[in-house]
Amino acid sequence: IDSLCHRPLPTSRACVRVCVCAMVKLTEAIKEAAALASQDEDTFSSGCSQVLTKIKRGIAEVRKASDSSELLDKEVPADVDAWRFLLRVASEKPTFAKQAWDAAIVLLESTAWAVAFQKVEQKTHLNVVKAGNRDAAMVALLIGKLLSAGAISDLAEVLPTETVSEAEPSLCVALLDRFQAQDYPSEVGRAACASEVGRAVGERALAAADAPSGERRKVIGGGSQKTF
Repeated sequence: IDSLCHRPLPTSRACVRVCVCAMVKLTEAIKEAAALASQDEDTFSSGCSQVLTKIKRGIAEVRKASDSSELLDKEVPADVDAWRFLLRVASEKPTFAKQAWDAAIVLLESTAWAVAFQKVEQKTHLNVVKAGNRDAAMVALLIGKLLSAGAISDLAEVLPTETVSEAEPSLCVALLDRFQAQDYPSEVGRAACASEVGRAVGERALAAADAPSGERRKVIGGGSQKTF
């Protein structure tokens, strides 16, 4: 790795070198995460922060690439245990949940990583219901990607109906906004809103919203339209 990363290259190839090095390091971090996923509590706690930092750096480089999906598919092999690591972080280390969610959003650009997520048990450990107001938009984007990428087939896999009452109203509003966004697959969005969880999300948004007078949003779900 060192010889690859530090070998002198023409300026025109500098970006390629940086990208290749970043992907190599991200792949190594993913392997470390996968190995740490099933460790005992003390080992996991002592190592997760460092591994998350490595993943964060690699994810930042992926974001810079115009072909992030292709880059991930080619350079960063999907790993079910790495997903288990991120879910464990989100459920057991809430202070690091945002980093886990952020990494998941980028990894889901890859079809292989989306397929790998399908194989993970206890997807509720992603802990999206605990998203605060500041993270509502990010988590709504994450849930939207999980659905549109086929990583989950139903909202209930990550947000069971009985937990919606615990969610911040801002998350419910952000989810509805995501599902109704012009750049979101309309069929996926409609199905999500019409599902049992989607209806619960809509009702919570309706009950808690405090929209200015005269400003209403349409909530689509269950074959009807409502406003809030």
